[in-house]
Amino acid sequence: MHGGDYDAFEEVIIRFFENLRDCDIHPYVVLDGGADHTDKKWDTLRKRKQEKIKAAFALSAGKRAKVLPILIKNVFRQLLHKLKVPLIQCLEEADWEIAALAKEWNCPVLSNDSDFYVFNLTAGFLPITHFRWKNVKVNRRTNKKFIQAKHFTVGKFCESFRMNPELLPILATILGNDYVKLQNIKSLGWEKYSVPDTEHAQIHGLLNWLSQFPEPDAAVSALLKLTRNKEKPLVQEALSKGIQEYKLISGYLAQFFHSKTIPRTASTGPLQVLPKWTLRLLLEGKMSSSIIDALVHQRVSLTIQVEDFQLPCSSETSRPIRQVIYGLLLLGEQHTADKLELAIKTFTGRSKHYVEEYGRQQSKLSSQKVEAIKTRVMEGLQLETLWKEPHNVRLQVLLDTLCVSSEILREIQPALQLQLFVTCYWLVNAQPPPSQVHLWGLLLGMVYGQFSSTPQTQRDMLLKIKKLQTGRRRISLEHETAHLYSQWQSCLKWSLGLNRLLYFPVSEPEVARLYRGKLVHQVVEELRRGITLPSLLVKGSSTERLFKQLKDAVVCLVGEDFIKKMRTGLKHRAARKTQRDYCGQNPPIDELSSCFEQLMCEDIDDCEDDDDDDDLNGKRRKSKAKDHKTENPDVSYTIRTRHKAKARNADHPSKKYNRRCFE
Repeated sequence: MHGGDYDAFEEVIIRFFENLRDCDIHPYVVLDGGADHTDKKWDTLRKRKQEKIKAAFALSAGKRAKVLPILIKNVFRQLLHKLKVPLIQCLEEADWEIAALAKEWNCPVLSNDSDFYVFNLTAGFLPITHFRWKNVKVNRRTNKKFIQAKHFTVGKFCESFRMNPELLPILATILGNDYVKLQNIKSLGWEKYSVPDTEHAQIHGLLNWLSQFPEPDAAVSALLKLTRNKEKPLVQEALSKGIQEYKLISGYLAQFFHSKTIPRTASTGPLQVLPKWTLRLLLEGKMSSSIIDALVHQRVSLTIQVEDFQLPCSSETSRPIRQVIYGLLLLGEQHTADKLELAIKTFTGRSKHYVEEYGRQQSKLSSQKVEAIKTRVMEGLQLETLWKEPHNVRLQVLLDTLCVSSEILREIQPALQLQLFVTCYWLVNAQPPPSQVHLWGLLLGMVYGQFSSTPQTQRDMLLKIKKLQTGRRRISLEHETAHLYSQWQSCLKWSLGLNRLLYFPVSEPEVARLYRGKLVHQVVEELRRGITLPSLLVKGSSTERLFKQLKDAVVCLVGEDFIKKMRTGLKHRAARKTQRDYCGQNPPIDELSSCFEQLMCEDIDDCEDDDDDDDLNGKRRKSKAKDHKTENPDVSYTIRTRHKAKARNADHPSKKYNRRCFE
């Protein structure tokens, strides 16, 4: 709800891998990459994106939902490298490659993806929902530690139905996996083959029906007899594809884990547009897979956050950063360019390249074409050789994009540079403009993150900030604050991506140390109530010195006049946004209310199985009546009007930014 408590997530991940190590389990982590070049899952991905928008909207309205914070993958990848856990990010979908590796190494797969119920893996599948990793036990006989889990194998499952395991992919194809949709066959009334009063009668009946056939060809022939003549070719092709999806041969993961060898498949077909230096960083999880989507599909899916859904999507603030990324990817004189099917439009005799971005408009999935652009120093740069360019050239591209003067660079410590550059870019470009309390809250969050992992003797310096987290049981969601911090996180996410694409001209900060959502939201709330900044910091302490250092750096970057002209944000707002902004006051969103009620019921049922959420569920149920209190619901109109007014103002810093950095 508050944009993520990344240090808390970090603690959970560290504990997870420590528990595996204690049980002598050696994990290999494989992540999804870009979308499949055939686009066979695109319809599924769009539906999931709309579901994420609904979930984020529900959270913004004070309801229950599950949304991963925007920087969670950055934190996860950074942490795994720090823990020295072997990690690969696939170039495309990971399911098949994971299954192929599991078969080759005779290892089980730990996941929540239902496709692994269908792959015939010798060592089986461990559903992560039944993997009791928090409660490590000891075998009294061997004195070895272990984790309780449910272990699924295709062999045992098919044995219970006396069915050939090779028929299982047909079941997945008919029921509808991510790749194939056979709705007419799915609805043929398979329930009649099930035992009466059986749960999931359709699946049970279809399994019973399939079990009568000795091999897949016989089952496919029988299915075609149940199909209308005009649909037979389509059904036969879909079933053949579905069966092929689950056939396993050796993949490229084992070779890369052992020798860092780039797979040959990357040098042929659509993925050959990726230079070798980017392939290595992608496979090592050190570069975002969104560059694959931008290069191969000219399409990028933006992460949805909890924010003010009456304002433009928070990702719009970071669009100029993405435009430079697209420019580096698409506008260079690459020898592979003729193999790209780019969306090219000609205007005044000049070719333009576009990437289609998928985000939200209010609570609906929307898309728009965004032009790739160049900064002043990008002329002549090629993606193929970008990593070889002089450091000062790559650095200047980053500085131009974030509108930072190179003269100020030496005034800021290298470890703090990227986060402060992003913060100043956000101050100038965010809409509505941040107030001083939003800036101080963000900087205090960075201070807390920097010292939260220090030895106990130094933690007393944080006690005053720490009290904010424990002093009140519930932190309400203030929508302007949520929207502004969502914009900041989006700017950081894409600045990290640009820094990696430029081969790290500045050092990458530890993302888990930069933002703790509940803390910064509460700091803003307390500052507005009248608490002073000095009262949150121990005088003469390291925390106070770091805060002053961050504050001085920001003043140096944007100028003292800019800070003075910022609204303070200390007065109580005449109107505060609450759930009622979304639950009936605005017609375009009101129609979704009934859907959210059902969604929340499902989410609560899911959450109550998770040990971590027990206390949280109790607290939220107790405070439910409090959550639905509403005061002054018309603030969104005021903010939206101010947003448009600023966009029209030619003297606004964001307009000067466009002129200064993208000539």
